[in-house]
Amino acid sequence: MPGKSKPYPGTEDALHRLKAAGFTLAVCTNKRMPLTMPLLQSLGLADHFAVITGGDSFEFRKPDPRHILGTIDQAGGKPENAVMVGDSSNDIDSANGAGTASIAVTFGYADRAVETLGASRTIAHYDELTAELIEALLGR
Repeated sequence: MPGKSKPYPGTEDALHRLKAAGFTLAVCTNKRMPLTMPLLQSLGLADHFAVITGGDSFEFRKPDPRHILGTIDQAGGKPENAVMVGDSSNDIDSANGAGTASIAVTFGYADRAVETLGASRTIAHYDELTAELIEALLGR
């Protein structure tokens, strides 16, 4: 059960918007799968994602870039066509190490100011997470 957990404002709209634009969505979290899957399912979010990997899915986890690379591979993608959206140095450091673009969110569980993380872009609300932003980051 999610307890008091709920999606950040704009999450579901962003997921619908990106899927409708043809993007494949995946989750790459350090949380263990026995915690991740029930939470995403109870929040009604799991079905949005082609792949969900956790901290126990591989022998390594973020900030090791192989965690993101393994997730991208399972989703059938390529690092140069992927964008990591995250709220911590683990997320952005692993994206940078994997050679993927990244978007840092100003809300969440950041361990330091997101402006210092080295992300490709920073957003303050999921309303800003658009297909146009993703395309621009991918150089299309």
